[in-house]
Amino acid sequence: MEKIMRRKGEYVIPHEAIPEVMTRITISPEDKVACVERTESMFTTYWASAGELSPFFLGVMKMKKIIGACCPKCKMIICPPYMTRCPVCQKEDSSLVDLEMGVEMPQVGWMLGTPPITVFANARFARYAPFGRGRVILGESQSALPIQVFTTTGFLKPGIFRRGTKVKIVFRKNRMGFSTDYFAVPLEEVPDKLRDKPGLEETELKWKSLKLSTPKMTTDYKKPFPNILEAIGKFVNEIPKSPRAQRDLMNWARKILVKTGGGKFGLILANQKIRVVKESEVGKPDLMLVVEDPNYLVGWTKGDSLVNLIRTGVVGISNLRDMETVFKLDRLHRSIRRDAEEAKPGKK
Repeated sequence: MEKIMRRKGEYVIPHEAIPEVMTRITISPEDKVACVERTESMFTTYWASAGELSPFFLGVMKMKKIIGACCPKCKMIICPPYMTRCPVCQKEDSSLVDLEMGVEMPQVGWMLGTPPITVFANARFARYAPFGRGRVILGESQSALPIQVFTTTGFLKPGIFRRGTKVKIVFRKNRMGFSTDYFAVPLEEVPDKLRDKPGLEETELKWKSLKLSTPKMTTDYKKPFPNILEAIGKFVNEIPKSPRAQRDLMNWARKILVKTGGGKFGLILANQKIRVVKESEVGKPDLMLVVEDPNYLVGWTKGDSLVNLIRTGVVGISNLRDMETVFKLDRLHRSIRRDAEEAKPGKK
């Protein structure tokens, strides 16, 4: 039997998917006495095959190949092989001709259209953002392959991908049998010697690592810096009072170094809290943010988006692959505000 394909340390049901246990005092409808009720989590775990697409995902996982299907009669090719019979050709008994599975597709193709860019992703895809979502034509396929698209040059911006852009299929190092096991990058970003290589893995490409220098210190930024730190500290101190904000930070730990034109400081994310600390307490940071004008950080405490500041170049980030941390920081203001509104007198 094949071993269960799960990364070391991963749980079948992740902790963040398990709702918190809640209790309440209520009156029993039977005997009309006070009792304590509590919620209990119930899960049913079952296996589901990928059905007609199993050869496709097995090809991705085991061989780093993109598999299509071909009609032996009209030679129509489709990728992915979302059907098993040709919609046009018939046998003598009028039944549809079975497609032949296992056609290996080329791993260079072109975009069918301009892909929309996802910056704020849902929980399942948050660790991949920002990414584009588009469709790629491979070889002579009559159907397009749904796929995520990325750039190796930094933050994904409009204009990098458009209809007709040539792309290279790239495979994740750890493949689990999902559509996120592979993605596409612009062919022009792939070194010449790797463009024709089958089964190219993400670790073989050079992803832009942002070298962030310390902003120039100015009097205009240094003077208000203590008040800015105070505002940030006041904001993060609201997190323990907000159940939603605490859930935003559940099972998340990061050491963040923030460099500004007024000074440096650290943010320590741990135990569903954030502490504002001195630079020396950060040690080796997991993430670094650079912003010349520290007043933008006060805007963040009032609901402005760090993601938008990064997207527009106002804020620099040392690791674009850790945008999920920034998403969590951006959600805090909304969570704190919603809990505060619900706590007002008269609110149910």
